[in-house]
Amino acid sequence: MVKGKDMYDVLAATVRLYVAIFLAYGSVRWWKIFTPDQCSGINPFVAVFAVPLLGFCFISTNNIYAMNYHFIAADSLQKVVILGALFIWHAFTKNGSLEWLITLFSLSTLPKTLVVGIPLLRAMYGDFSGKLMIQIVVMQSVVCYTLMLIMFEYRGAKLLITEQFPETAASITCFRIESDVSLNGREPLQADAEIGYDGKLHVVVRRSTSASVISSYNKGLHSPAITPRASNLTGVEIYSVQSS
Repeated sequence: MVKGKDMYDVLAATVRLYVAIFLAYGSVRWWKIFTPDQCSGINPFVAVFAVPLLGFCFISTNNIYAMNYHFIAADSLQKVVILGALFIWHAFTKNGSLEWLITLFSLSTLPKTLVVGIPLLRAMYGDFSGKLMIQIVVMQSVVCYTLMLIMFEYRGAKLLITEQFPETAASITCFRIESDVSLNGREPLQADAEIGYDGKLHVVVRRSTSASVISSYNKGLHSPAITPRASNLTGVEIYSVQSS
């Protein structure tokens, strides 16, 4: 039977989280305490510092030699089953897309374990359940998040090939991405292509320098002349830059 103290423990563990979320939403949407520019500065801080440090705080308390392998196996099995079902849906249905596959897999298998799951389970079942959830967080950080990154990079590579080589993508035999490039769609990239000795297309993806060149041109620095010339690749323009 659920007692009043049990309800209080659950509410004490969850209400404070949602109150903070509500205040953050209202401070931007209604009360205009924070501007969009300030939010764009807060978001990287949360993503780069706050969440990783919170995850480290929980993960550092886990003993890898005393993990419940039956529980981890059950959690891993349900993730594999859902991922397999989503891949089948993506392969055999017209409505299936890689974007929806990533979204549905994230929603169905990667809950907010750190922020909501651990406090909620500790309030409902005791400290031992919180330790089980920390073990799930460890496996998600090692396996699931890595898998998600691979899927996002694969999606970014497909979009880049589709945009840059709409008619010649099938003839690409080598596709090399420089180490400082991320296919997240937020930074300008350029794809340099050439026909190799084997007669096939070889592509190298690097950070685009055209944005900085055009910016310098607009400011009158070094007075560079940007001359586009024809390319034998569909959808690709090659620029020759001359500066005095």
